[in-house]
Amino acid sequence: MKYDVDTFLSHRFLRSGDIEVYVRYVGFGAEEDEWVNVRNDVRERSVAFEHSECQKVKAGDLVVCFQERHDLARYYDAHVIDIQRRLHDIRGCRCLFLIRYDHDNTQERVPLRRLCCRPTC
Repeated sequence: MKYDVDTFLSHRFLRSGDIEVYVRYVGFGAEEDEWVNVRNDVRERSVAFEHSECQKVKAGDLVVCFQERHDLARYYDAHVIDIQRRLHDIRGCRCLFLIRYDHDNTQERVPLRRLCCRPTC
């Protein structure tokens, strides 16, 4: 399970050339702080799509999607399964995206405002 980093507390350079950072995760206390390898365990922040960028999203794309449940709200990796393209209006993109969350394989139809672009897109 991956967690959102709240704070980068320190860093160190290993003899191997790798870099580790000491992190505190969102929702966790100091007793849960840990050293993690930057190359293997940290990725760049995902960026929300702008309304004008909806045409960039294609079926099969890996995105980050905000999932809200009654007891938890968190961003998860997801794949776009299908897209219902709709005309935009004054409020912006009205398209709907059927996504499948990677962590539990559930599917949900969501608006663009719930999607973020992975750093590689």
